[in-house]
Amino acid sequence: MGQKKKVTTMIAMVVTIILMVGFVVTPTTEVQAASYPLLKVGSRGQAVSRLQQALKNKGYFTYPNVTGYYGTITRDAVISFQRDYGLAVDGIAGQQTQKALYEGSSSGYTGLLYFGMRNERVRDLQNALKARGYFRGTATGYYGHITENAVIAFQIDHGLRIDGIAGPQTQKALFDSNAAAKSTTSRSTLTAKQRDDIFWLGRIIHAEAEGEPYIGKVAVGNVVMNRVNSNQFPNTIYGVIFEYFQGIPQFSPVQDGTIYNNPSSESLKAAEEAYFGSKPVGDALYFFNPKKAAGTWIVKNRQYVTTIGNHAFYR
Repeated sequence: MGQKKKVTTMIAMVVTIILMVGFVVTPTTEVQAASYPLLKVGSRGQAVSRLQQALKNKGYFTYPNVTGYYGTITRDAVISFQRDYGLAVDGIAGQQTQKALYEGSSSGYTGLLYFGMRNERVRDLQNALKARGYFRGTATGYYGHITENAVIAFQIDHGLRIDGIAGPQTQKALFDSNAAAKSTTSRSTLTAKQRDDIFWLGRIIHAEAEGEPYIGKVAVGNVVMNRVNSNQFPNTIYGVIFEYFQGIPQFSPVQDGTIYNNPSSESLKAAEEAYFGSKPVGDALYFFNPKKAAGTWIVKNRQYVTTIGNHAFYR
């Protein structure tokens, strides 16, 4: 009986120890699952291997093999990632760095993105724009005119500041799925072609009438639309803007390059108004600024309509 009692006691002790260990280990495991271990030069192990693989997937870790050792190559890869994602640049993979690496940029703003940049954040931006139908083709990681125009189209549709730059508000609207679901605009029913037409109309308005009153901006758009609808000129907005006569562009912004601008919200609003039929200068087909040009041919051959701001309009 004594031996049996001894065995029973030992079993009870083992069970008690297991239960105690369970209570101790479980909270620790949960904490580890909710956080990331600090990794720096000299660190080794599976966590480092995971870090290197994630950096490799994004093009930052260029060493042929994942080693599990945090050396200078891994440190430099982390630094490049931190710099691109607007994080504290210290070469140490802490909580913020690993969260950005593993959880992606869907959490919101990751730093200003603009024309000419080339990094992984731009690729994230392009993929997000692509998912929303604004960016076509392969995400390259380069912020060129295609990306800039996609950002502008997104900004127009979501009532954001229109500058072609992916700043905090643009990225929040783009990456925040809840905000995107709630976002409604009066332009949501426009086709891609209509948005493109209005954008180019906004560009010529901005280039020709940036300092003019709003009605003057609409008037410039009115002239362009009249030309589109006239058999004397090309039948598209883009065609009208880039028409040449005897080797000379019809609009000076085409010649001096200012046509490639980011139109203001007011210019785009004026473009939309003119696009859908507003005619403050009626059937006028020409305009010029008497302070900048003589407009001799127009004055001699066309009928004066009115003057708005600095522009004289003729039919």
